[in-house]
Amino acid sequence: MKRFFIEPSETIKEFPVIKGPEAHHIAGVFRLKPGDHILLVDGTGVEYEAEIAACAKNHVQVSIVRQCLPATEAPVKITVAQGYLKDKKMDMLVRHLTELGIHCWIPVVTEFSVPNPERKKTDARRERWEQIAREAVKQSGRTLVPEILPPIHFSEALDTAESSHAKIIFFENETDPFTQTVAGITRTPLDIFVFLGPEGGFSNEEITAAAACGFLSVSLGPRILRAETASIAACTLIQHLFGDM
Repeated sequence: MKRFFIEPSETIKEFPVIKGPEAHHIAGVFRLKPGDHILLVDGTGVEYEAEIAACAKNHVQVSIVRQCLPATEAPVKITVAQGYLKDKKMDMLVRHLTELGIHCWIPVVTEFSVPNPERKKTDARRERWEQIAREAVKQSGRTLVPEILPPIHFSEALDTAESSHAKIIFFENETDPFTQTVAGITRTPLDIFVFLGPEGGFSNEEITAAAACGFLSVSLGPRILRAETASIAACTLIQHLFGDM
């Protein structure tokens, strides 16, 4: 069955309604009709099987058949603080990291960040990232949409991580193996805060500040990876060690 988004407020109604682009996809793109069954995701962790009751171009009415809680969300909440990258690399990372199961994504302005986000464009980019995350949730079978926070500066990101059970920052100048460095972390952390740098990496001063806030500085190995490759590799490793990969 095809998967679509529905607003949580609609799911408590006798005949929930799907509007806008999602309704267009149901009726106009996939040409589904009354009597067809679809899966609905409300973004809060619940999935619904529903039967289409009425169908128009931008207005689809459904009847919920059943609801369930699919086991597609990782047992550990991963927050990724990503040093600002150029252009569409950030779009790509939101998509792929959502597929990997992250819980929250924070764009961060660091010392070596090349693009400095313009305030007037920030809201539009954040809306785009939220839409990309929603599409990735549908594609990957997830039920929770990652939270996309507004851009913040490095020091603010350190403060945001204060309550996390485990804090990791990836630094290309580290030499100890990743698994050896994180061996002291409990195998059942509830949430992990992961800091990843921009194209220029982190400065020594930023690494020192992170260490003072309880971050473990770790390496991804002897090869220098592109920033976007490092982010995907890091989240995959963390999901393997502490999550469900």
